Amino acid sequence: MMDVFRNFGQSFIAKIIMVLIALSFVLWGVSGYLMSGSSGPAAVASVNGQKITEAVFHKRLEEAQERYSHVFGAATAAKMAQQSSFAHDVLNGLIDNILLGTEAGRLGLQVSDTALAKKVEAIPAFQEKGVFSKAKYQKLLAANGMTPAQFEGMLRESMRLEQLQVIPQIIASASDQAATEVWGWSQEYRDIKTVTITDAHFAEQAKPDTAEVQSFYQSHLSEFHLPAEVEVHYVVMGPHNFLGANQASAKGVTAAAASGSKNSEQADQAAENAFQAQVENFKDRLFSSPDGLQSVAKAYHLTIESSGQLTAGKQASSGPFSDPKALDLAFSKAVLAGKNSSALTLKNGDLLAVHLLHYTPGRAQTLAAVKNQIVAQLTAEKATQLAKSKAEALLASARKAGKVEVLTADGTYPVQVHLNVTRKDARGLYPTLLSAAFDAPAPIKHIPSMGMVRGQNGYTIFAVTQVMAPSSVAVNPKVTAEIRASLEEQRGRLLSAAYLRYLRDHAKVKIDAAKLAAATSQ
Repeated sequence: MMDVFRNFGQSFIAKIIMVLIALSFVLWGVSGYLMSGSSGPAAVASVNGQKITEAVFHKRLEEAQERYSHVFGAATAAKMAQQSSFAHDVLNGLIDNILLGTEAGRLGLQVSDTALAKKVEAIPAFQEKGVFSKAKYQKLLAANGMTPAQFEGMLRESMRLEQLQVIPQIIASASDQAATEVWGWSQEYRDIKTVTITDAHFAEQAKPDTAEVQSFYQSHLSEFHLPAEVEVHYVVMGPHNFLGANQASAKGVTAAAASGSKNSEQADQAAENAFQAQVENFKDRLFSSPDGLQSVAKAYHLTIESSGQLTAGKQASSGPFSDPKALDLAFSKAVLAGKNSSALTLKNGDLLAVHLLHYTPGRAQTLAAVKNQIVAQLTAEKATQLAKSKAEALLASARKAGKVEVLTADGTYPVQVHLNVTRKDARGLYPTLLSAAFDAPAPIKHIPSMGMVRGQNGYTIFAVTQVMAPSSVAVNPKVTAEIRASLEEQRGRLLSAAYLRYLRDHAKVKIDAAKLAAATSQ
C-alpha cells in the first residue's frame, strides 16, 4: 500500500488532503461512541475491556476507502482496500489511538479553544493571500466529506496526542558532533581482502555411507510419506443449466426458463427459480443411483468430467476442487466406498457431486525411491559443517599471525582484493559481507581486522586492511544541520514507537482473528 503513497503528488492541496486522511486514521475510536463496556454488540477487538464493535470497524473501513477515493480515485482505493494489510492497518490504528487517548486522559492533557483556532487558521491550505478564509476552509472540508465540527474535533484530539511526543522529541536531540560522525561514517572507504571456503570443495569428502543413509531414513520416515491421491468423475449443476429451452427439459421448469424473455434479469431469475426447484430432485437422483453419475447427468443434460489427480490436503489451483470443501468431498468415506457423494453447494451457489474413479492410499516411499534425496541432503549438511570448520581454523590462524596470507592455506583458496569499498559502492561484496566488513574495527598497527560470514554457497573470511575516513573539517555546516535534523527525526520516531509498544504491552488487547480475516476478505 505504501508504494501508492510514495508515488502520490506533492501539490499543496494533496498535502492537506493527506493530513485529513492521517487525522482520520489517527483519531478513530477515541471518542466514547466507539467504545462500549463488556456487554453489547460483538467486537472485532477490545482494549482494556473497551470494545471496537464490528459495526464501527466496518464503518471505518468504508470511510478509509472513501477518503482514499477522494485522493487516488475509486479504482486505486478499491485495490488498496483489497490488500490484506488494509484492515490490519485500520484496526491497529484504532487500537493504538485508544491507548494514546487513554494515556493523554490519564495525564490530564487538554487543548484550549484558542490554541485550536490558531492551529486551524495557520494551515496554509485554508488561507487566501496569507489570511485564514472561512469560506475556503468550509469548501475544502466539504469537498472531502467532512464538516468543520468533525475536522476540529479530530484536530483537537491530534493536538492533545501530540503533547505525548514532547518527551521523545527532547530525548531525540542530536549534536553537531553526532551529525559529523554520521557524515564521516557515510563517506568512509575501506580496502578489503576476502577468501571464500565453498561447501562444494568438501562435497566428495562429505558423502554419507550406506549405514548413515539407512539410519536417516528410519529416523525420518514421516518425511517420506506420500499423501493419499484420488481421481473422481464429477458434475456441476447451477442456474446456467436452466437458461434456454435446450437445457430445461426437467418437468415443471421449462416454462419460466425457456420463455425467450428479452429481459436478461427476468431470464436470470427464471433460471434461478428453475434451479432451486430441482435441488432436492438432484439430491434424490444421486441417492437413488449410487453407482454412478450417469442418471443425474442425463436428467439435467450435464457433462461428466474428470478431476485429474487430486492430492489430500492440496487444493487445486482452479476449478471446483480449489474449494477445500470440494476436496474433502472427493476424499469422503462414501466416495471412497464407491458411492455417489452428497451434493455440495459451492461458493458460487452451484451444486457439485462426485463419484470415485481411482484411489491411491497414503503410503511411505521406499528407501530406494528416496536414497538420492537423502544422500544429497546429508552431503550438503556435512559439507557445510566441514567448510565452516575449515574457515574457522584458517581465521584463527590468520588472526594469530596477523597476516592475510595465512587465509589462502598455501594457495588452496585464492585471495580476492576489493579496493575503495563504501557502504554505497560494495565493489562485488554481497550485503551481509559488506555490513560485517564495515562493522569490523579499523586495523591497528597495520594488522588487519578479520571476520567471517556465511554466504549463499559457503563461508567468506574477510580482512579489512585499510580504512580511509574524511576529515571532519571537510563537512559543510549546512550538511551537518540537515543530518542532525534527520537524526532527531529518526530518533523521535523510534522513541515514539517504543512508547506506543510499551503502552500496548501493558494493556489487555484482544483481537478476534476470525472477524478480522472476514473483514479482510470482503
